[in-house]
Amino acid sequence: MTRLKDAILITGAGQRIGLDLGLRFLQAGHPVVFTYRSHKPGVDRLLQAGAIGYQVDFADADAVTAMIEWLHTRVQSLRALIHNASLWKKESNLSGVADLDALWAVHVRAPYQINQACFPLLQQSTERADVMAISDAKASRGHPDYTAYLASKAGLESMMRSLARAWAPEVKCNTLAPGLVIFNEADSEALKQARLQENAVPEAIGLDQIWRSVCYLMQSPVVTGTRLEVGQLQQECFASGDDSEEGEPGQTG
Repeated sequence: MTRLKDAILITGAGQRIGLDLGLRFLQAGHPVVFTYRSHKPGVDRLLQAGAIGYQVDFADADAVTAMIEWLHTRVQSLRALIHNASLWKKESNLSGVADLDALWAVHVRAPYQINQACFPLLQQSTERADVMAISDAKASRGHPDYTAYLASKAGLESMMRSLARAWAPEVKCNTLAPGLVIFNEADSEALKQARLQENAVPEAIGLDQIWRSVCYLMQSPVVTGTRLEVGQLQQECFASGDDSEEGEPGQTG
C-alpha cells in the first residue's frame, strides 16, 4: 500500500469546522486523513470526497495508540496536523471525575500522544509543516459556567506554545481561538440576535473565516507560537448548545 505524502491530518472532522476544513483541503488537492468519534453524515461526505477516516474515542488512551499505529501505515509525511476534536461540557453537566478525565484526555492527553508520534511525519514534509489547535476565545479569559472545559483548552494552548519552541524551525505550532462561528439549526431568531449583539462586529465568524485563518498560518513561513483569536466578543457569555463530541463547543470555536 502506497503511503500518503504531505497529508493533512484533522481530528474530530465529522461535523462543522473539521468537516469544512477537510472538504476544502481535498478541493485544494491535499490528501486528507481524519478521525471521528461517532458516525455522522459528514463522515460519509469526507469519505466520498476521497478522505481516509478512522473512528476513535480520544478518551481511550489505548484506542489512540492503535490509531497512531494505523496512521503510520497510511501516511509517509504530514504537511499539517489540526487538533479539532473537542468535548464541550458545562459545569452543571459534569457528573464527576470521569467527565474531568474525559475533558483532559480529549484536549490534552490525546493531542500530546498524537503530536509526539507525528513529529517524524511532520519532519518529512516537503514544506515547513504546521500543527494547529482549535481552541476557544474564552480560554484566555475564563467563564464560571465552563471552568473545566476551558481549563483543558488552556492546557492545549500551553502545549502548543511549548512545542513551538521545541520544534522550531522545522515545524510551526499555533492556536486558533474562535469566538462565535456558526449557529445551531435549532437556535431561535431571538437567541441569534442576542448573541450577535455581543460581537464588536455583529456577525458570526463563519466557516470561511476559519479556513482563511488556517491558510494564513500555513502560508506564513515564520509565524509560530501564536494564539490567533478569531472574532472578538464584547461580553463574557456563551450561547446555549448541546454537548458536541468533536469540533467547536455548541456554536462557538
